[in-house]
Amino acid sequence: MVTVEKIKKGEKEYFRLVHSIRKGEKIIHKTKYLGTQLPPKTRLEQLKKEFLGQIQAQKYMYFSGKDIEKIENKRTEYKSKIKKLGPLEKKEMLDEFIIRFTYDSSKLSGVDVTLRQTSLILKEGIMPKDIKSLKTIKELENHKKGIIAITQYKGKLNLSFLKKLHKILMSGVWGEIAGLTRHELKNDVKVAGTPYVPPKWQEVQKELDCFFSWYKSKNRQLHPLELASLIHLKIISLQPFRDGNSRLSRLLMNWVLWKKDYPLVDIPIEELETYYDALDMYQIERKEKPFVDYIKRRYLIG
Repeated sequence: MVTVEKIKKGEKEYFRLVHSIRKGEKIIHKTKYLGTQLPPKTRLEQLKKEFLGQIQAQKYMYFSGKDIEKIENKRTEYKSKIKKLGPLEKKEMLDEFIIRFTYDSSKLSGVDVTLRQTSLILKEGIMPKDIKSLKTIKELENHKKGIIAITQYKGKLNLSFLKKLHKILMSGVWGEIAGLTRHELKNDVKVAGTPYVPPKWQEVQKELDCFFSWYKSKNRQLHPLELASLIHLKIISLQPFRDGNSRLSRLLMNWVLWKKDYPLVDIPIEELETYYDALDMYQIERKEKPFVDYIKRRYLIG
């Protein structure tokens, strides 16, 4: 919280903004001088927002003060909207997201399905006549179960959670690999349409250990949207499982946002090329920021 404080220096009195931050057992005070006169109320509130955004941006890796302000305004609007809804309306809102997110995430993973078919299967429980594969239906149903699972999970981000989500996604679809890492299966994978080569199966366990160490060190340092974006990016690039990695990574991204009370993010199939281009910037050129910026844009317009 930013407060206004009046101080005296010599013969003059000054106003300044003050924000207190706890670091361990210490309290650190951040200040910004306003001058000898307080600005009008509207301008003062704007200055408070800008000051808080600048302080918050100092903690984060890729977001500016303006980014933080926009992101947090979006979160405030979202929480205000949710607060006004009754239990049934909240469920309907989540159900709408589940249908669209399941459709887009499934299409991004190569599942041949339409939005209408996805809605009929998940909302109405109807099997469309033009869907011949029971596997397709199971993939959609499993994805819905995965979304519900991330809204209910209260534990930590660890390998057990990843394997649990993967088992949900793959059960009845490819049961032999459900919940098993490539290290356990001794399988390498290739990613179609890109020169990027994921780690060999012998390296997967070590890479997962590195990922969880990274998460432990960055969990409280990064902004939740940065953290969610980078978890998505790192898991989809690591490809810890033989199949289902991209869907899993998008679920994990939204798990972070859900537990931190931020709006969930969908990546529309219409932006497949833009999405892949952002992935390529990391997987080929090792640049994280383009992908974080892409997820930020999807969050703000979603």
